[in-house]
Amino acid sequence: MFLCLRVDLDYVPWDTPDATEFGHGEPAALLRLLDLARHTGYKFQFFVSNRVLRAFPTNAEAVLNDGHDLDWLCKHPEEEDGRLPEAEAQFSMIGHVPKGLAIKGPWAPKMPPFDGLPQFRFLSAAPGHNPLPEKLDLFPVETRPLREAMRGGMSARAWTDATKTQLRDAASRNTGLTILIRPQVVARYDPRLSHVREILDLARALEVPVETLRDRLAAKSG
Repeated sequence: MFLCLRVDLDYVPWDTPDATEFGHGEPAALLRLLDLARHTGYKFQFFVSNRVLRAFPTNAEAVLNDGHDLDWLCKHPEEEDGRLPEAEAQFSMIGHVPKGLAIKGPWAPKMPPFDGLPQFRFLSAAPGHNPLPEKLDLFPVETRPLREAMRGGMSARAWTDATKTQLRDAASRNTGLTILIRPQVVARYDPRLSHVREILDLARALEVPVETLRDRLAAKSG
């Protein structure tokens, strides 16, 4: 039983469609998330895209310096040949080795086996029925991501209540739950992190530990 807060870092200011929709608040929201973790002792699972590693390596370094786990946000897993070498080079520049990758949807048959980075051990993705590469453990994202919920016209209050219901259900079944947020979206719809705090507070009340996927992988392996 666990709760993982998955935080995807993919904001760059020149991404006009996302900026028009969600604004430029990610840097401030990231600082607030890190501050929340410092004051509560929570540890979050971050995933970072190639373009953020390239443009804002200090964001990744800040995450690591605060003791959180950081792995690769693979935006286009079908394009392994070009993106994996860049990811490896970018992570190397900050002295870090990713062990997991995150994708937006479920694993698909067209996706490559990801042999380019042999240290990969886990995948954060939507549930699916396609077989995974043997070396990857799947941690499914069964909650609705905040970004997709807001795009679908859902209010932050409704998303929070639905997520809390899923958390209670997961706790009753003694299973894990991953919640997916993006700081850029949080900055617009939950700038004070009141909804995020509410979910984390419920986890504490239910005695559900807040852990990273690296933590869970180590627990499964040990």
